Amino acid sequence: MRGALRAINVACALVALASALAVLASGLLEPGYREAHGDAPALVLAYIGWQVLVAWAFARDLALVPWLALAKLLAAWVFLATFAVAGPYWMAWTPGRYVYQLFDWGVGAEVGLFAMVWIGRGVWNTLNALYFTAPWWGPLRRRHPLVGRLVTAVAIGLVVFCLWTFRELLRVGHVRDVARAVFDQLDCATIRAHLGETTTDVRQGGARRYTVRIVYGCPQVRVIVADEDGRVATWAGAREECCGAPPT
Repeated sequence: MRGALRAINVACALVALASALAVLASGLLEPGYREAHGDAPALVLAYIGWQVLVAWAFARDLALVPWLALAKLLAAWVFLATFAVAGPYWMAWTPGRYVYQLFDWGVGAEVGLFAMVWIGRGVWNTLNALYFTAPWWGPLRRRHPLVGRLVTAVAIGLVVFCLWTFRELLRVGHVRDVARAVFDQLDCATIRAHLGETTTDVRQGGARRYTVRIVYGCPQVRVIVADEDGRVATWAGAREECCGAPPT
């Protein structure tokens, strides 16, 4: 089993590395690519170095493996904890952006992206870290059974939370589609007129009624939609073109 898990870690690192190398090559060879995506060369090179280290360490089964598995876990949960606010930005800016694009199947088909984020990053990295750090918490279960069981209970709880979140995101898919549709319909004149305000109204969508709250900011505008059953979804994005005075 250890060999199979190491191979999966190596494969994941190589896929992310391929994306980062594509970003690096595009930044060097394609005029305007770096500026369009806001790529910082230092971040791209650091990301490449990290993926090389992960692939090499897991391939050779180095002593670093438990630490790297734990680091991947922490990075995954920072990402998940800030997913609603920073997730879309990171998926666009990260040198691993092409990995996310493989699972981004468009509006109405977000199941691939949600599976990658909550199951791929959340469940996988939690179980991965639990397995490779077993030499650390295993003896703890023998010496201090209560504390040791608490460690594994927390890990299992995180896995259950990821699976529950994935299920809930699928259930609110129609609400999220409404939020995105409202966001896409906002024009610069409306955003400028309500800048700094939060508006709330009720809208009809087929047989359903939705409460729509729009937080007008610059550059970010956020749309929060709730349906009659209490399901809530958010769509947010930057609208830099609507900042400042209108063109004359």
